Amino acid sequence: MSVRKMSYQTIAFTVDADGVATLTLNRPEMKNAMNGDMYDEARAVVAEVNRDPAIRVLVLTGAGTAFCSGGDFKYQQSQATRPHAARIAEASKLALWLRELDTLSKPLVGRINGPAYGGGLGLVSVCDVAVANAAAKFCLSEVSLGLLPSMISPYVVRKMGISNARAHFLNAVVFDAEKARSMGVVHDVAPEAELDEAVRRQVALFLRCAPGAIAATKRLVDYVDRHGYEENFSYTVDRVAEMWSSEEAAEGINSFLGKRKPAWVKAG
Repeated sequence: MSVRKMSYQTIAFTVDADGVATLTLNRPEMKNAMNGDMYDEARAVVAEVNRDPAIRVLVLTGAGTAFCSGGDFKYQQSQATRPHAARIAEASKLALWLRELDTLSKPLVGRINGPAYGGGLGLVSVCDVAVANAAAKFCLSEVSLGLLPSMISPYVVRKMGISNARAHFLNAVVFDAEKARSMGVVHDVAPEAELDEAVRRQVALFLRCAPGAIAATKRLVDYVDRHGYEENFSYTVDRVAEMWSSEEAAEGINSFLGKRKPAWVKAG
């Protein structure tokens, strides 16, 4: 049952009693196409999720039958006659939102309930775990529209690899959920009727784990991916030495030795 629900124009945001927040792209009549208002509202929600220690997990999904069809064409068309500086400012909104989702201190679970095209696939690519409806379709459609998958490219290329990126960026080919799983874009595929249960299973795993350790481990993965052996040697040793003296480590080890659940465990 939701214990928090706030009013927005382009999204919906709820938080339940276990600290599981859900950010829903809420323009179903437009297949949840993204525009400047959505970027502004969604970024404000992400900032709240980062600030609130009671929020343990963020689920990202779409209203209706689509996850996200990408950028709103009318919104993009309206940018054509604006000054270059204004276009940079608008383009930066999506780039910033993607970066903020990618570096979120809480686990980000994608509930991919339907098609994810263009920027929608960029959103999938910043999820820590993505669970897709078996009927979902995916496409990097930009080149078929005379555009390019610019702001999403760092995350999609990282997710599917350079070879798969070239094979899918350059021809706007549509692919299914199983293909997306084979490339690592999504991690689980479920029939539509079982999608929510599959998402709940993923969320429950995160609710068993220490929030501070999760945040530190997300930073660890990002750092190790971007640095070489010598930097990683120093960073990883330092992180372990730091965590050994943390309250979470004490609670985790004491609960294990005492054969009890740690204080942070939620039912899910």
